[in-house]
Amino acid sequence: MYFRKTKLGIAFGGGSGKGVAHLGVIKCLEEEGIQPDIITGTSIGALIGSLYAYGIGFEQIANSARDIIESDEFQKLGFEFFSDHKKEHSFKQLNDYLKERFIYAKMVIKPHIIERETLRKVIEKIIPDVDIEDLPKPFATVTLDLISGNDVVISKGSLIDAVLKSISIAGIFPVWDEDGKILVDGGPAASTPVEAAYSLGAKRVIGVYLCSRLSKNFKIKSALNINFRIDEITKFCLNRIKAEKADVLIEPRIHSIHWADYKKIDYGIKEGYRATKKKIKEIRKLGGPLRFMRKKRTS
Repeated sequence: MYFRKTKLGIAFGGGSGKGVAHLGVIKCLEEEGIQPDIITGTSIGALIGSLYAYGIGFEQIANSARDIIESDEFQKLGFEFFSDHKKEHSFKQLNDYLKERFIYAKMVIKPHIIERETLRKVIEKIIPDVDIEDLPKPFATVTLDLISGNDVVISKGSLIDAVLKSISIAGIFPVWDEDGKILVDGGPAASTPVEAAYSLGAKRVIGVYLCSRLSKNFKIKSALNINFRIDEITKFCLNRIKAEKADVLIEPRIHSIHWADYKKIDYGIKEGYRATKKKIKEIRKLGGPLRFMRKKRTS
């Protein structure tokens, strides 16, 4: 008896440096012979998802990630400037204090602090110069429109541009002002683009959720930090609600990875793999009895 194959989607979430966990997810799915039919991604999830949709496997993606993180082009992005390193002594504390104030000052007087071309040079080293429609599998990235407040799903046109729009972190990289929309990184409102996967025709969706948990160490310092905390809670709750629309939600334990730290690749892969392995039985049930069979049974 044969069963109709159910279209399976996977939604790779945003999280910047935490996105190395996506590599572990892909590694586990490959080992289990599970191949999603539809792929979506937000921010770093858009970047890794685009390579996965192009047909590139775990080993090649991981090797490319290691190479690009060590490249001069990536270093020019200056992400280490934002990294939350431990304060070891008073001089380090003073340095961090001045660094933060410098960043805030630049963000007050400028709409962005890193030029788009600097980011484009990195992306062009990773992403193939093709149109999304030419990919072997349906793929889409998600961005946020600052005018309407709506998520914008990009499933056509230049793959490089689609990824760039989805990873353009607001305030750090320039916005995309086009067609009456102002587009930025989709993470604030759709960190795990589950709904986008359904919109492309997926009947069941695996979500990969990388958002950090709310810190329990909140202390009242000022009216401003109270309002920042409220915004943080609102963003967390919205993204959680959207992520839980997935039929299976993978949540790697990567809270110790700072969003600007891209060097914990091995740790991220391990945790992404571990979290996926725990959900394999649930994932297998999504596609029906024959969905994930690697070879035919013989009597």
